[in-house]
Amino acid sequence: MPTIDQIPSASPRVREKAPSARPEPSGTETLSEDAISAMQEGRADHAAGRAFTLTQIKRELGREP
Repeated sequence: MPTIDQIPSASPRVREKAPSARPEPSGTETLSEDAISAMQEGRADHAAGRAFTLTQIKRELGREP
């Protein structure tokens, strides 16, 4: 039976960074003022703990049948 010194050590694995789930914005993309305002409003709602149902969102967007 080989001793510990005779057993070759395993080479360490190099961890690769996983790709981001969000696509990186390209330099040519710009958001409209309405889009920026909607994002800020959504962040404020989330921070305040407010949640909306899909029905409420559709009604606000005017997509309710």
